[in-house]
Amino acid sequence: MADVVLLGASKFAAEVARYVHGAGHAVDRFLALPGEEVTVPEGRWEEISREALPDGTRVVLAVADMELRAAAVRDYVEAWNLDAINVVDPTSTVEEGALRGIGNVIGPENYIGVNATLGSFNVLHYKSSIGNHSHVGSLNFISPNFHTGNTVTIGSGNFIGIGCQLAPGVTVGDDCRIQAGLTLFEDAVDARSYLVPSRVKSLPIQ
Repeated sequence: MADVVLLGASKFAAEVARYVHGAGHAVDRFLALPGEEVTVPEGRWEEISREALPDGTRVVLAVADMELRAAAVRDYVEAWNLDAINVVDPTSTVEEGALRGIGNVIGPENYIGVNATLGSFNVLHYKSSIGNHSHVGSLNFISPNFHTGNTVTIGSGNFIGIGCQLAPGVTVGDDCRIQAGLTLFEDAVDARSYLVPSRVKSLPIQ
């Protein structure tokens, strides 16, 4: 397959590069976005510029920060007419037509259920499942080991931490932050942070 350019040059970009390779693509180079910490080795990256991205360049969004992700889509992918491809690891189960949009990154060992759909620019890391007849919007960042029941609805711009679960029929709005290990049995309204209130304490052994 043709080479792709990764929009991002941080630690997360290195993770996305592995997903890209697993899906059968080659990474041409990494482009660092303003405001991100560059960790890609010298010689593999350069600052993002219009000259580096002519119209139609095949790209993959590879930045984790939620605000930077939204800005990159608006200011580069859309403004510069770039071709944001869907990346799907071959070990994941994704029905034809499930990815309704562009720029999704589906890592290894994920399962997207029957009649489930995703919008654009979602990240689904690894070993996660989206239940049957569920719908996911766009620009969601979903950490590993995430699972939902059937008929779940997830809006757009949400960050979901590692090991979270959504019960059947739950709706998550837009721009939520769901902290690691949380199970939701009720709907989550827009722009809220959801977390487990209890904290682990350490006590000396007598």
